[in-house]
Amino acid sequence: MRWIRGRRAWFPYALAGGVLALVVVGTVGWFLADRAQQRADNLRQLDRACAGLLPGERLRGFVPGDGAGALEEYGTMLHPGQESRALLNCTLSWGSGRWEPAHRVRIRAEAQIAAQAEEAEAGFRHISDFPLPLPPGVTGSTGADDRVVGSEVSASLSVECPGGLRGRKAPSRTLQVSVELPSKADSEYDVPATDHLLAARTAVATANWVTERQKCGAGPIRTDASPRPAAGPTPTELCAWLDPEELEFARDTWEFSGDGAYNRRAGFCSGHTTGYGGPPGLPVVEVTAESWSGEFARGAYERHTDAGTAPGQREPSPARRDGSVVIRTSAFSPKLALWAESECDGGTAYHRIAVTPAFDNGTGDGEKRVVEGADRKRLSADARATLDRYLAAADGWPGRANCRATTVLGEVEEWPR
Repeated sequence: MRWIRGRRAWFPYALAGGVLALVVVGTVGWFLADRAQQRADNLRQLDRACAGLLPGERLRGFVPGDGAGALEEYGTMLHPGQESRALLNCTLSWGSGRWEPAHRVRIRAEAQIAAQAEEAEAGFRHISDFPLPLPPGVTGSTGADDRVVGSEVSASLSVECPGGLRGRKAPSRTLQVSVELPSKADSEYDVPATDHLLAARTAVATANWVTERQKCGAGPIRTDASPRPAAGPTPTELCAWLDPEELEFARDTWEFSGDGAYNRRAGFCSGHTTGYGGPPGLPVVEVTAESWSGEFARGAYERHTDAGTAPGQREPSPARRDGSVVIRTSAFSPKLALWAESECDGGTAYHRIAVTPAFDNGTGDGEKRVVEGADRKRLSADARATLDRYLAAADGWPGRANCRATTVLGEVEEWPR
């Protein structure tokens, strides 16, 4: 009887504990199911948002399940008759930080009126770093910025539309596209080339979406150029000709990047040291080789002409009596570019070699530095040796493109004076 009474004494507690365990398990299960459902809803929103232009598969890792996404989108191409400066303006964000959302995606396409286009044209001009070849009438760039937590990558495109754009009362022939995407890099300096390429492709997709529907006279921008792989200790097969030791560049550890597959429209190879060193004078510590053919050749030459860095636009630096020249320091390392023109399988092609010497920029912007005459001549010789080796390589881009009848167009000193 005592045993029975004892059992009766602890049985209610056991029953209560069991019920509590079931409640906890049920609550956890419900919580997990709710998060899964919320994330599924967020993923569907990602696929539908911004006219379906977002690279959903590449952004899925940023989509949470602990809260709904916040979508704001408007524009005259989304809602005809709406009064807006934007053809498309879309922002999708997730999470809430102290100052800004945890992750955010933005796309904007705007028909710029003449005054806006002229203001942009009068601003600072720089050579396009867009990771895809662009046709004439199109300029672009990519960049990266820090956020409170993490970083983001951006891309912008300016497209000439000779047929005009609808959506604003004032006439417009310039389409401006901007894209901002989240990156998993800890800082803007660590954003990988693949993220820049993703932002560039999203900007191109947005521009093509607008121009196709607007029938503004701009053809579609192609995105089939081979992506540039991340930097590595050895060049790709197309860039195997780039041998710093054979070219007698700085004796140091080098890193390389370049096209992983041949594309007849454009080619790219680059290498740089991880430090400074090598022979006396101004040893080359960075080199870039680029080629463009057909419409991409015209587009590249147009962009460099706008930036004032095409052959024949600048006189050489005046030499002093001892043959030395004066260079003013700036935030950018000085480069010497050498251009050539060929006939290739893809049509007329331009080649550009740029060599950067181990030049100390000093401590202040605009500070004058003297380059000895022998060092200046060596820099020209390095650029010409690089061009000759590039053109002669059977597995390089000019060799694959069957380039011939090459004419050297001249040097461009890309440094302040």
